[in-house]
Amino acid sequence: MYEIFCDSLQEGMWFKNLHNCFSNANFVVIPNSKREQARLGIDQVLIYDRPDIILKHNGRIILVLERTVEVPSGHNVGQRFGRLVAAAKQRIPVVYFGPYAAYKHGGNTAGPRYMNLRLFYSLQNVSEIFNTAITTINWPVDRNYEVLKTPQKDIRMRQYMDLFLGYYTQYGMNGLTEYIKNSQFQEEQIIEQRVFAENEIRNPEQYDYPPESVEILTVRQFERAYHPLPDCLSNAVERIVAYNIGMNYIRSDPYAGMSALYYYLYCDNRTAQILLFPNILMAEWDELGRNTKTYRMFKEFGDAILFQDGLLLRDEL
Repeated sequence: MYEIFCDSLQEGMWFKNLHNCFSNANFVVIPNSKREQARLGIDQVLIYDRPDIILKHNGRIILVLERTVEVPSGHNVGQRFGRLVAAAKQRIPVVYFGPYAAYKHGGNTAGPRYMNLRLFYSLQNVSEIFNTAITTINWPVDRNYEVLKTPQKDIRMRQYMDLFLGYYTQYGMNGLTEYIKNSQFQEEQIIEQRVFAENEIRNPEQYDYPPESVEILTVRQFERAYHPLPDCLSNAVERIVAYNIGMNYIRSDPYAGMSALYYYLYCDNRTAQILLFPNILMAEWDELGRNTKTYRMFKEFGDAILFQDGLLLRDEL
């Protein structure tokens, strides 16, 4: 029996109509209660945030999907990144379905906006680290970069579900990750990423380097520029990824997701990420609820946080 857990019934109905295997699937809107999430067996993919779709079969999570029409520029891509990572950590196949380019309406900033290519690069690292299949599927747009709302938008999603369920119904989860990763469909999506970067992005090479908010420094450079580090950290790493989060009050979106994205993009076992909170006091952090997404993600993806009035290591947060 298939079960479709959804963030909203509208998204659940959309997903159900992608394949006839789901004709008798049960719908469940993802509950807010942590206890109920655990009882339903979906809590492990909700550790950072709620994805749009969680697919279970016979009590086991087999797929997580994130669907968005949001303009994919700048920091916006980070808002959903944690949802993808949570599933990848469980070696559950993941799909990100959203436009690589879309028109932003309103005021002086109206116009086409383009995917932050660092999302692709970081997801590739996540896929390799956790040995799972992560597939990005481009939500099609018209010649004016308006996202399509017609059934045409779902053509490749249906192709993916045919690929996924065609294998799964015969062989189950055994070998599914490798099957998807090595499929022609997956290769086509990767090629589309490259073609998009070459044809749509002005100066795609800019994404080969960190953004202005991120510096990659030696330990000595970091200490000279920002703050001394305790020996337990400075002796353990060679480099520091310093992510400057200029928020004036503690909030998660989009910074928590971007901290995860930069963590998997730039860090390794000799590189630590330190989050810079120049406008936040340690006392403000102490007031933050320990069960919140904001707390969990900043602690998970920051080896330390440098506040306005001092530095705390992850174990001290």
